[in-house]
Amino acid sequence: MFTPLDDASYEAALHGCEAGVALFHKKLCPHCKNMEKVLEKFSAQAPGVSLFSIDIEENPAAAQAFGAERAPTLLVIKNGSVTGRKAGLMNPRETLAFYKAN
Repeated sequence: MFTPLDDASYEAALHGCEAGVALFHKKLCPHCKNMEKVLEKFSAQAPGVSLFSIDIEENPAAAQAFGAERAPTLLVIKNGSVTGRKAGLMNPRETLAFYKAN
């Protein structure tokens, strides 16, 4: 479901993505686990949107490059560019609305 990215692979994957969402997370973060479940529900409502996950602690260069200072942080990727960024929890409906608005 999620394509894991790291400091070496994030740039090519995200810049080559037409429609996607990247989740910056930490392994032991309970809010991040909840956001993963939300994104799984979101993906059922938004077929064709790629899901990426990037661990902030293991990949500080990627986190810094996209301004992901806390977990969870969600990025909307459209046509290879970041069009939206939001930190914190959202429900599936809010996530879909956030994606569509950005």
